[in-house]
Amino acid sequence: MGRKKGKKKSGDVGQTPRRGMRRSIRYEAVDDLDSEARPDPRADAPPSIHLRMLKAQEAMERLDFQVRAFAAKGQAEVLVIHGKGSSSVRGVSVLGPLVRDWCDGHPDLVASWREAPNKWGGAGAVVLVLN
Repeated sequence: MGRKKGKKKSGDVGQTPRRGMRRSIRYEAVDDLDSEARPDPRADAPPSIHLRMLKAQEAMERLDFQVRAFAAKGQAEVLVIHGKGSSSVRGVSVLGPLVRDWCDGHPDLVASWREAPNKWGGAGAVVLVLN
């Protein structure tokens, strides 16, 4: 009755593991990647200011304070992470337009701004070029 299962030797390489020990194809594909070979998307990102999950007034105060501090240090670019608004009441970003209006209203601090690339946050972040 049934098949006789032989003992598996520890030296067997290339053999499929027993039933409880099997790994999926996806697991093996991810496991084969070397963590040092994967590029870090934030490796070349400028220093960031995180405004997510803050009230509008708190976020604007933090933005003003930290942008002035980075400008005083001589920083060329700053990444402002405001979020995409998925946690807001109507699912529309509240902080995004406020950050952009603040940047337009402070030409003495902000030379220009642009939406961040996808690897740095995309529509949920802005890169400021400071004076």
